[in-house]
Parts: sequence; C-alpha cells; structure tokens
Amino acid sequence: MWKIAAVVALVVAFASSAGSAGAAKCSTGQLRVSTGCVGRAVARRHIEAMVREAMPELGLRATIMRVDTGEQPLLNKGFGNSMKGVPASPRMYFRIGSIAIPYLIDLALQLQDERKLSLDDKLAKYRPNFPEANEVTLRMLADVTSGYPDWVQHNEPFQKVLLENPFRQWTSNELLHWAFTQPVACAPGTCFHYAHTNFAILSQVIAQVTGEPVSKLIRERVLAPLGLDHTQVSRYPAMPGEALHAYTGERGVYEDDTFWSPSWTIGDGTVMASTMADVVHGAREIGGGALISAKANRERLAPTSVGFPPFTKSLYYAMGITVANGWEFQNPFVDGYTGASAYLKAQDISVGIVTTQLPQSSANGVGNASILLARLSQYISPEHVIEIPGA
Repeated sequence: MWKIAAVVALVVAFASSAGSAGAAKCSTGQLRVSTGCVGRAVARRHIEAMVREAMPELGLRATIMRVDTGEQPLLNKGFGNSMKGVPASPRMYFRIGSIAIPYLIDLALQLQDERKLSLDDKLAKYRPNFPEANEVTLRMLADVTSGYPDWVQHNEPFQKVLLENPFRQWTSNELLHWAFTQPVACAPGTCFHYAHTNFAILSQVIAQVTGEPVSKLIRERVLAPLGLDHTQVSRYPAMPGEALHAYTGERGVYEDDTFWSPSWTIGDGTVMASTMADVVHGAREIGGGALISAKANRERLAPTSVGFPPFTKSLYYAMGITVANGWEFQNPFVDGYTGASAYLKAQDISVGIVTTQLPQSSANGVGNASILLARLSQYISPEHVIEIPGA
C-alpha cells in the first residue's frame, strides 16, 4: 500500500449511520449532543478530552482542531507540539491537500453558470490528446468517474523516484505523463476510481477556457470573495508564516518533512497552504453554495457515483467532495499531515482538523484526522454520524 498517499480521499473507509438524541429543542445557548442538551463550555471540554485521549492512542505528535457552530467558534485549539518546545497553534500554516479541490470545482461551476463551458462537454473539445477524450466529460473529471489512473497510487516506479528526492519540483505535465504510464481503470463513466489526474486535467481545461492561470482565478474568484486571506496558492515548499511541522517515516527514518516540495500532489493552481480559520470558513461557505448558483450547488452535490462500489445514497463522492450522512468533507493525507475539512448544513457545523505523527505512527498510512472527525460526529451530530469500520 502506498502510504504517503497525499491528497487521497479515503472514501472507501466510510459508512454512515444515524442515531437520535431526541426531538426536543435545546434552550438558547445550548447544543444538542449525544448526551442531550449541554452548554457550550461543557461541549468544548468534552471535545478537548476526546482529543487528548485519542492522541496517545493514535500516536499523534500534534493536533489542531476547530469546530464552529454557525459563525461562533466552539473550539479552536492546538494540542501537543509542532516541534520540541513549540506548542501547536491554530495560527500555524499547514498543507491542505485535497481540501483545495472543492475550490477548483466551484471555479468550474462558476464558468458553467456564465456559460463559458458545460460540465457535459467532452474533454476532446479542449484536450483531445488524452485517452478516450471523445467519451470523457468534464463532469467525469469532477466526480472522478473518468477511469483515469493516478500518478502516485499503485505506481511504484513514481513512488521510488519521489522518495529518492522529495525536494524535486514537479510540473503538472510531468505528473500527467506518470499517470498515463498506467492503464485506465475502466471505460469512461463505468466506475469510480479516485485519481488526482482528473483535477489536474480539469485545471488545464479551465486555464484554456479563460486564458488565465488557475492560481490567479482561484485567488480572484474564490479566496478573495470568501475572505480567505491566510491561504497561499503555491507549488513551492515555503510556507507563508509559521508552520505546523510534519513528520514521516516513509523513507525508513523518522524525519521532518515540512518543507518537502508539495508540487507532486495536485495540478496547477490547487496546491495550497492555509490556517485552520481559513479552512473552516471555506468549508462553511463552499458548503453553503456561496459562490455559485443554487442550481450549480445542487449539481455539485448530485449523487452521480451512487451505484459504483462502495457507494450508497447516504455515502457517495460528488464533485470534489465526499457526502456522508449529510456531512460534506475532504480528508487529505499529504507529506506527514492528515487533515479533515467538513460541513454539516443540517446543523450549520463546520470542522477543521490536522494532525502530525509520532515515530510509531509516521509510516502506517492511517488517516488520523478522519478518525477524529468520525468520533466528533458521534458526539456533536448524533443524528448525522460518520463511522469508520474498526475505528
């Protein structure tokens, strides 16, 4: 198993279930949780205790978690240390990996709203050089049902080259070349096969349609309107401020990989570093359809992957986002960071989580932030639980 697996959506690990905490409404200032109606301070202390208990169990060096109800922070806290003697802080930057993918999808939907492209366009209209371009649609790129292979997953030659020099700067075209050294997974539209290849190609299409770099479009059309002033778009290793340090054991030794090149992770304009405040605010705004039409937002969440294993009507991959029991979430695993960004519209709850690992967990490929998200959902949204089998 390829464990560095940055930005891989671990959707196959998730199932959904529903519980009930009763139908009665809570008093003003209280939250309904799995134990009933409680004050915000009680809920905050419970979540903090949950994180502290989980950290030694999961082998976590640091955790940063933010939970907002509406626009009110319920919890915004760092646990553990970024480096020895440096406590983890919500102000720190980290690689957000696939959390950036919904920003790209919103950009594509904006262009469709403006009739500059259609998600039903065939890829051949823009990039005829790719396999099956006459059959693959832009929608298949967005919901990753094109069948295209990934450049890193199950690609041992690329993995070897990547780990031999983790500071190498990769171009999007180089990554796409590596992707298509592997066979396609299925005929277009006949399976779900997660691959970052889809989003890298979609970035190229958007740049071609607009005549502008995707990084510029993301800044002007997504980050600026949402006020995400602490999100940096860059394929380079430098962070825009104090970084939460990450660690990995993928090369056989426990090492700090904070400043390894992130250029191999996704396509142009979607490699980003951010702070937890921006991640959580972005999850709520994107989840509420702030930048696109109501029709486009419904299209964004359409269950187009239902019917492809392992998905059901209550668990599926939509356009650049996993939908599970009412939650919309992304759960990246990139260069020593495991992350989660989630929004539950039914209760207007926004969540952001990032973890780093101790030596014993630094090469096991476990999405620890996803485990914390699932446990949090059991407490804070008992009627909208995300479950990870075996967790």
